[in-house]
Amino acid sequence: MEKCLKLISRFMKLMPTMFEGGPDPMVVEDWFDQVKKYLLTIGVSNNHLKIILATYNFFKDAMLWWKSVTNRHDVETMDWDTYKELFYDKYFPIIERWELQREFDLLIQGTMTVTEYENKFTFLSRFTPNLVRDEANMIQKFVFGLHYSIRPALTAQNLKVYIEAIERALMIEAEAKDRNMNRE
Repeated sequence: MEKCLKLISRFMKLMPTMFEGGPDPMVVEDWFDQVKKYLLTIGVSNNHLKIILATYNFFKDAMLWWKSVTNRHDVETMDWDTYKELFYDKYFPIIERWELQREFDLLIQGTMTVTEYENKFTFLSRFTPNLVRDEANMIQKFVFGLHYSIRPALTAQNLKVYIEAIERALMIEAEAKDRNMNRE
């Protein structure tokens, strides 16, 4: 029990955000990512302790939900993946995750700038880790979503690092903008 109290104290010093539940899946995703980072920071690997700390800052709807979970499940032996699945099923339903995955699948630059496209690409890619599991897949997906005026110059190169693809796309975009300004 003393170990648990010390961990709670260390966890709380990191000032984790309180979680009350709610309909915004981005708040859910950001909160969960923050908790994972804090648990890693203080070196918690035990499933039960992770769950205790993760649920420590629940209030309102989240606390009521967690009470109902503890009535239906043996949380003493619950593993982290089960907790995460229950949490996501409640606060970030699969249909919403599928919609974000589909949005990523269909993402193209269109009228966005390269910077806007890359920001959206990065944001949505976290919902489809299987599609961007390594640099090569990430580069391929990014490049094939670029505007047709930029894409050919990048596909001809054998890029190995994602940030290089972004930098080259930005350079090509800047050159095109400069050419257009000089024409006018």
